[in-house]
Amino acid sequence: MSDSTAPIVPFPVPLWLAELPPIGGRIGPDPEDFVVDELPLYPASGQGAHLYVRLRKRGMTTPQLLRVLSNVSGVKERDIGYAGLKDKHAVTSQWFSLPNLDASVTEQWQLPAGVSLLECSRHNNKLRTGHQAGNRFTIRLVDVARGDANLLDEYGASLTGRGLPNYFGEQRFGNDGAGLGDALRWLRQGGRLKSRFLFKLYPSVVQAEVFNRYLALRCERSLDVPLKGEVVRLDGSSKVFVVDDPGAEAPRLAEFDIHLTGPIAGPKCMAARDDAAALEQQALQAAGLDDELRTKLYGYAPGARRDLFVRVGDYGYQINENDVTVSFTLPSGSYATQVVREMVSARSLQA
Repeated sequence: MSDSTAPIVPFPVPLWLAELPPIGGRIGPDPEDFVVDELPLYPASGQGAHLYVRLRKRGMTTPQLLRVLSNVSGVKERDIGYAGLKDKHAVTSQWFSLPNLDASVTEQWQLPAGVSLLECSRHNNKLRTGHQAGNRFTIRLVDVARGDANLLDEYGASLTGRGLPNYFGEQRFGNDGAGLGDALRWLRQGGRLKSRFLFKLYPSVVQAEVFNRYLALRCERSLDVPLKGEVVRLDGSSKVFVVDDPGAEAPRLAEFDIHLTGPIAGPKCMAARDDAAALEQQALQAAGLDDELRTKLYGYAPGARRDLFVRVGDYGYQINENDVTVSFTLPSGSYATQVVREMVSARSLQA
């Protein structure tokens, strides 16, 4: 690993729908211009030891909302469950679980401005990270140059049909991408941190960089046929397996019966073989992970597989003069900003 003092910046992921004319514009400046509603993985049963509450927040991070909820409920933060993090500069709703509380206590909660309680239920287990099917997004784009229906229909056909590369969005890497350099320095220095949040964040930042680089490399190969040794996921399940005969699996790939996956580096990430393994090794090296740093990373991050492509659901839009509001759903872990970035053809959505 080089000791250069030059800034370490995330890999600039390429645009996928560059053949379509951009509509231009940008995400509106107000939190109400970026609305996110969590789609739960399962409905609350109405019975059980855990009180489920759905909260709406404005201009606040999920960790900040977690502290608010702990203060008003008297439940320790570590005992409150939630499925995932939501954007700060947005209006978002999500579920939380609190053990051994009656719904009547919510009547005494004094929530701060920008936070409201939407509904309550009960269930028999604590909410855990990943207990969400996805998110519904409603995003207003302003100063749009080409907001015509035909073009927006073309984007919809591509996004809901062949899908979009499932890159991690730039927000994973922090302001101006500085989080990647911070995370790699943290690894080199032995991984000492007092912050539980950063202790979870930094490994995920490095994993995201490796994945994005692998995905870009994989897009340079044929996407109609799996690579020899590639790890694929069976549709409708979390089961993954290694492809031994690419030609035999190509029809299943075309029919979306199987899905290509990339590495979320870690000891529990199913190992690719042959051609796919060589490509994953290339991505690791390009991300700056030599054998020593990779071993350190594996000590902090369990690893997994992530789909290389994501298909947008429930796509719709509304045109209003120079503004366009787009709405769609994405599976858990996929980034709405990547969809918007393709439509406006921006290298970055940060101000």
